[in-house]
Amino acid sequence: MANVDADEYAIQRPIRDWFGKEGVNTSTIGAHPDFEYLDGTDDVKSHHITTVFIDIQNSTRLSLRYELIDVRKIKNTILRAASETVRAFDGHVHRFMGDALMAYFGGVNQDRESACMAAINCAAMLRLLMDESIGPGLQRQGIDPGDIGFRVGIDYGGDNEVIWSSYGYTDVSEVTATSFFVDAAAKLQSMASKDSAMLGSNLVRHLDFPSHFTGQKTVMRDGKPVVEPYLRPNYSLPNGDSHNYAIHELRFEEFARLLPIPLEMRQGLMKGAVARQGIRFQAHLHEGDGYKEYRSLSRCINKGTQIRFQIIIDPHALDGLRLPLRGTWVRRNHGQEASDAGMSEDDQGSFDVTPNQSNRGRESRTYTWTRDAAYRGIHTMEVKIHDSQGNLLFRDIVGIHIR
Repeated sequence: MANVDADEYAIQRPIRDWFGKEGVNTSTIGAHPDFEYLDGTDDVKSHHITTVFIDIQNSTRLSLRYELIDVRKIKNTILRAASETVRAFDGHVHRFMGDALMAYFGGVNQDRESACMAAINCAAMLRLLMDESIGPGLQRQGIDPGDIGFRVGIDYGGDNEVIWSSYGYTDVSEVTATSFFVDAAAKLQSMASKDSAMLGSNLVRHLDFPSHFTGQKTVMRDGKPVVEPYLRPNYSLPNGDSHNYAIHELRFEEFARLLPIPLEMRQGLMKGAVARQGIRFQAHLHEGDGYKEYRSLSRCINKGTQIRFQIIIDPHALDGLRLPLRGTWVRRNHGQEASDAGMSEDDQGSFDVTPNQSNRGRESRTYTWTRDAAYRGIHTMEVKIHDSQGNLLFRDIVGIHIR
């Protein structure tokens, strides 16, 4: 992972490369550029947005345990990493608030589904940074890992649920978004556990986000875990009923399997991924006159898009192995549309890698499956390869986001 104390874009560059994004995001902090024309006016603009709040956990406690210069180092390290991770996913850093960061994902010329997913990807990638770079780096400087961490809250508001406007007077003003769902993101952050992310039901519903990647929030009461299903405080509606706004905890270990970081790196960070030199699993989209590589969950694609999945096995990958190898693939549909169409059952198949002139010689062996993007939601294609003794040699998965 990147060294967070290195140059400004050291965090951005590898993330953007993994997700197939070019260059770096050099946007500055402040008003969202798509709405800054509202500054100093009484005009309002309705427009959807995904809001992310990132907070340093127990930051007040830090000042009681460490010298102020060390507290500043801890906070700045985490906020730097958070802001650069936001920018890596083309989010916009709106403001720092002491020990917290507020960011927006989306805009006038950005695809809303891709922006929603980018916000979730951002939270997952920040967790990886905390586990693999930020935490160990601060620990080497004498900081107790139990004293550092972050919490994330994310929610989405639609066009009729968010207004953009200027607050204050001309010389003391700020353009920002007004919405229950902007405020909910902050509340969700306050409910998150250490190094975790909470998602609002509006975001989950808008994406038709698979329940497989979320869990229930629990709290300890009288020494027992109790499910906390709704946003706190649970406000009352005008008719006196409780709002009961549902919340969801991101299941990091499950979701992070879909991040398009190098498989060798994923293998060392989480369960399930198994890399082998010389074996690659890729997805390509048919766009225009040819195929273009699609990085897992990097963007949202249209229904009807043809997807070509490929396993490529180089000759040297078979050295020392007893053939034949047995490969299996499983495509899983998630979401209401697939369920309504009776297509929520797994689509699966197998293939054999047998010794012949092709894979013992100088040519690579390629196995291909072609499918069409048919149902809205987040779907996965997973490949496993076992040797003749049943030992797992390779396992990878790609997530496809369909609007």
